[in-house]
Amino acid sequence: MSEIQQFYSGQTIFITGGTGFLGKILIEKLLRSCPKIKTIYILIREKKGKQIQDRIKEITSSLMFEPLREIDPNFEKKILPMPGDVIKPNFGLSTADLQLLKKEVSIVFHAAATTRFDEPLKIALQVNVDSVKTMLDICKECKKLKAFVYVSTAFSNSIYEHVEEKVYPGPLSHEKLTDLVGVMDKLNMTKKENIKFTKLVIGKFPNTYCFTKSMAEDLVSKSAKELPISIYRFSIAMAALREPLMGWLDSSQALTQSIVRIGLGIIRVICVKRNENMETVPIDLACNCLIASAWEAASKKNNKQELQVYNYVSGTDNPVSWGYLQTYLRRERYKLAIMKTIYYPDTMIIESLHLFFFLHYILHFIPAILGDASLRILGKKPMFYKIFKKGTKLVMVIRFFTNGKWHFDTENVKSLWKKLSETDKKLFNFDITSFTWDELLTAHCYGSRRYLLKTDMSSEEHERAVRKAKNLFYIHQVVRGTFYIIVFWLIWKIFCILF
Repeated sequence: MSEIQQFYSGQTIFITGGTGFLGKILIEKLLRSCPKIKTIYILIREKKGKQIQDRIKEITSSLMFEPLREIDPNFEKKILPMPGDVIKPNFGLSTADLQLLKKEVSIVFHAAATTRFDEPLKIALQVNVDSVKTMLDICKECKKLKAFVYVSTAFSNSIYEHVEEKVYPGPLSHEKLTDLVGVMDKLNMTKKENIKFTKLVIGKFPNTYCFTKSMAEDLVSKSAKELPISIYRFSIAMAALREPLMGWLDSSQALTQSIVRIGLGIIRVICVKRNENMETVPIDLACNCLIASAWEAASKKNNKQELQVYNYVSGTDNPVSWGYLQTYLRRERYKLAIMKTIYYPDTMIIESLHLFFFLHYILHFIPAILGDASLRILGKKPMFYKIFKKGTKLVMVIRFFTNGKWHFDTENVKSLWKKLSETDKKLFNFDITSFTWDELLTAHCYGSRRYLLKTDMSSEEHERAVRKAKNLFYIHQVVRGTFYIIVFWLIWKIFCILF
């Protein structure tokens, strides 16, 4: 066995956020590459009337677990759900379950978080900060604890252009924010007043997500002397490059939603800075680095060095620009063609917010109104204006990340990579320079079509999709020509009236 495999051998692991995109990849990878793991406990709550066991079965029966099932058909026996909720005291765990964790657990990954950028401050506090305090309290009583990794985000300190691998002072103390949220509750604010007050509280931070993640890091750092802790930050997750399946995706995050809508021909113009970094990483490599970070955290258990922080990002050592994404999607539009395409896929990049909104209403709002009018005439339910509203909200939510400029230090990640044996480097590859962006973008687009849009990937279906895309191109040319004629006619009429 390799060094990392030996570290995980016989260990009992506790994971929060195990039902999320990263959480599922983490569980699968641990069980597939570290087969000697004893047990993985997952904190999980009932959702939409589904029982805990039903949710676990739904997760483990998905395609992503097929490679693991081929190796170990009985892997599910190692996954034990613990009913609970991160926003409740002691996670809502039963006394028996809580005592079991404290007695048996040796490795903890706290990945639970609300990633909604516009989450109300109270909920963001409960999920992103209060839960960390609860986990810290539990870990302090875990008798066998070897490593605790708090999963953060590369944008937790996005108010700084240069983000070092260190913990920055929290914007507020946990106690102070709790008091402020209490005041908000007592004042019984309206939605508008709540939003205004929230903006005053978070200050320079772009949203409650980044604000509370920064606070959580500060909270973790204050317990670093007592526990074998590390903080793991990673940027926007894209599809799996190779593991467990090439292109695996099961969550439609903001960037993925945008790429899918560009491919469907719905998004015609986007507001990004063409030459700035598209700060993204493949989820499987990000997961491998997370697994390795726990191994290193354990090795520093008795070392009084500064808390280890890892910035797992691409922009420092393998950068790619938003302009390159546009070039790739245009170059490969026919290879990526699908029958679900609504209009010819082609998107403009606009850096000016004012110009963007002008074109946004011309190219998105007007077609949405006309499209819904056509659907009503045909006796069908209108849908395009609803898509337009969601698109507008999406633009405003992600604009900070698509127009920002950051430099991330990555020395701790590079140092960790160098410490791995050759065997571990093959088993847990997280070398951010080990792939080209054409590889990752191809995997991501493949995964979006197959796993999110459930597209028929047969060659016959693809040929039909290409023919449709080419027909849409001719329609696009007619529409564009008609638009230009109308614009020139209006300009001519205005000129004649004035002169």
